[in-house]
Amino acid sequence: MPYIIYDLEFTVSRNTRYSSEIIDIGAVKVSEDTNGVLAVTDTFHTYVRPSNKPVLSTDTVQFTGITQKDIDAAPLFPAALTRFIEWMGAEPYYMCSWGPDDRSKLISHCRTHQLDVAWITNHNDLQQQWSRAMRKDGKFRQLGLAQALELCGIEFDGTQHRALDDAINTAKVFMHQFDQFTLEHNCAADDEGVTSKVVYSSAAQDEEKESPFGNLANLFKTKE
Repeated sequence: MPYIIYDLEFTVSRNTRYSSEIIDIGAVKVSEDTNGVLAVTDTFHTYVRPSNKPVLSTDTVQFTGITQKDIDAAPLFPAALTRFIEWMGAEPYYMCSWGPDDRSKLISHCRTHQLDVAWITNHNDLQQQWSRAMRKDGKFRQLGLAQALELCGIEFDGTQHRALDDAINTAKVFMHQFDQFTLEHNCAADDEGVTSKVVYSSAAQDEEKESPFGNLANLFKTKE
């Protein structure tokens, strides 16, 4: 099974009426080569145009470096998600992210756009596992990606808070410390409360919708 190491970037919102929206999806595909060595075999990237507040705030631009021009030319979430799922392929895979926020945001967006979540499968939080493995004094604390790279003796490559760069660097930690991770099998559609709240429909239909995120404002916190 290939390993999909991905990262998302969100809008930065000071208005509690609105939930943050995905504006950047980056991922790498890690597979074993003929010698059984893990290697990056493909990459994926797309910006995503927000459907609720399409004009980026100054805070968002400053935090991510993503410009309004980048966003104006980007697809809406349903179309961007279709491209992402097609890139991941039909073969069973593991999905891995640094922290729990990305999975939560994917589920919330799928709910809002009335899209299936069954593709969010075998998802693992690498940050939590790596942080627990590095616990030295019996106290648990979450380690940031930059800290994890430093502990591995790896320099950060690229720009922080850009989805593809963060995904590439997460993959470096994953491959370097592969024996430290125990990957779980799961499916978001089996989560309590998810199946009943998701109405399945085609991405083509939902691309034309501009569903508000206001009702989700208190469910998910803006990514730090």
